[in-house]
Amino acid sequence: MALIAVAVAGKIEIVESIQQMTLPAAEAIVAGAPVRIDTSAGTFTNSNGTTAPEARVWGIAVASVAANEPVTAVRRGVLDGFTFSQAYDAAIYVADTDGRLGDAAGTVSTVVGRVLPGWAQRLGTAADKVLSVEL
Repeated sequence: MALIAVAVAGKIEIVESIQQMTLPAAEAIVAGAPVRIDTSAGTFTNSNGTTAPEARVWGIAVASVAANEPVTAVRRGVLDGFTFSQAYDAAIYVADTDGRLGDAAGTVSTVVGRVLPGWAQRLGTAADKVLSVEL
């Protein structure tokens, strides 16, 4: 499995947000990380695909923050800022590595979205690749 990289560290751009939420971070979280809600504290914490409780992804963090800082996660929408080598419409999963996305299922298969074409630039050039978050 290849991990999905963020093009510019600490920055994910919200192209469209249908559902998002801001909560305090229980730990350091980086932009582009899948996050889940810590059920005992009501905070966001990094998610991974190793076990069913860890793989309960609520959304994708859009900024890098330290513990106890607020972080916004998008549950449904379109995000830009990832470096995708995958084809358009490829599924993106939660990786077994804490706080990372991958191009193949982790131990617990959790699809977070798909790679879509994004046409924010001039016609005649290749489309960008953006992430449609579908949780």
